Amino acid sequence: MIETKKEIAILTVAVAALALTALIAPASAVPIGSHDITFVSHTYDSTTCISTWTYRVTSGSSPALSHWVMEWCNKSAIEGASEHYEYGKDPQTKITGIKFDVGYADGKSRTVSFTLKGCGDYYEKPLYVGTKAGGDKDYGWVTGPRGFDATPCAPVPEMPTITLLGAGLLTLAGYVGLRKKKK
Repeated sequence: MIETKKEIAILTVAVAALALTALIAPASAVPIGSHDITFVSHTYDSTTCISTWTYRVTSGSSPALSHWVMEWCNKSAIEGASEHYEYGKDPQTKITGIKFDVGYADGKSRTVSFTLKGCGDYYEKPLYVGTKAGGDKDYGWVTGPRGFDATPCAPVPEMPTITLLGAGLLTLAGYVGLRKKKK
């Protein structure tokens, strides 16, 4: 039973932290800087062992999007893409992965897809994405492939993981504080 204003405050903070986690959890469409990358679809053909990942990429206001990079560390799984791409560590964003280097004009939108080979489908999980526009570099999380041979490039903790850990630690600290105060 909640007995004091302090207990109510601690519970309110815990609930607020959980609500914040839900709000900042990666979504299928995210603004990255003034640009937008939207996860459209993921299909898998078990006959050819090919997985196709499709995105809608839109350049916002100036500066126009010059390129974007999706974290991916299995070069040998990349079968192809709908437009020119490079693989490696992008010197601008410092992200290792698939780099789409075809520029956009302000307000321009394109559908971009890439295919991955490997028998056994990849599953959908938030991946780290970076954009470069003029001198601006921006980052976010977009739904992308993970699976049997899709290990992350580096152990980058995801934002929901960090937020959940923080919320848990705040709740635990509040609980311990209350227990000490009662004794």
